[in-house]
Amino acid sequence: MTPPSPHALSFGRYRELLDREYRMLADLVHTTLDRPVPACPGWTGEDLARHTAIVFLHKAETIRTGERPSHGWPPVSVGSLPPAALLAHCYDRLVEQFDGHEAGDRAETWVAEDQTVGFWIRRLTHETAIHRFDLEEAAGADTTPMDVDLAMDGIDEVLTVMLGRGRPDPTASGSTVRLEAGGHSWDVHLAPARAVVDRDAAADGQEAVRADAEGMLLWLWGRTAGSALEAKPAAGELRARLARAL
Repeated sequence: MTPPSPHALSFGRYRELLDREYRMLADLVHTTLDRPVPACPGWTGEDLARHTAIVFLHKAETIRTGERPSHGWPPVSVGSLPPAALLAHCYDRLVEQFDGHEAGDRAETWVAEDQTVGFWIRRLTHETAIHRFDLEEAAGADTTPMDVDLAMDGIDEVLTVMLGRGRPDPTASGSTVRLEAGGHSWDVHLAPARAVVDRDAAADGQEAVRADAEGMLLWLWGRTAGSALEAKPAAGELRARLARAL
């Protein structure tokens, strides 16, 4: 199948990283059950673990049945499982579906041009990495550096996939904000109808927001509150628009 972006990894590499990120996340569940999660106000580690588990199970069922589950979702039975057991159960269901399919097999997604299992392999690798970071923060531990290639792809995914989930914004300024990380750039045009992203376009003298790959990714996901990256008005507008889409 055609790679989803110039920064995409092989699907085998996503699976390796998904397992790595999941193991780190799962190891943190018992020590963070009652801890507040800074990135998710009002949530504890248990809330985040249960949320992640249900996301895993939802996508497993979407792939298994060929459509998004609706009636009777989520299953009442999942509430009876303690969070660590629930997370493990749902992750096993997810990887069973991933490993039983080719990346190019059909699966319903919200991106019309990418209705594949590979979309969910990529999406949930990023989802798991972000929530692993969240639980490390909740634990008060040093956060584990992200795989640099995954972070670069994560920047591209949040701008070209997640941002597209947002609704039109009639108050949009029409400005363009240029993001630079890892030797690449993304020009994000904040148009009212939709945000449009140009990769690696020639600079035309506009100010750029620069960071390393992990720092840029975490800022885009709202994991670095009050970041100096938001000093430029267009950058703040982009972050606000992402907050409504994520």
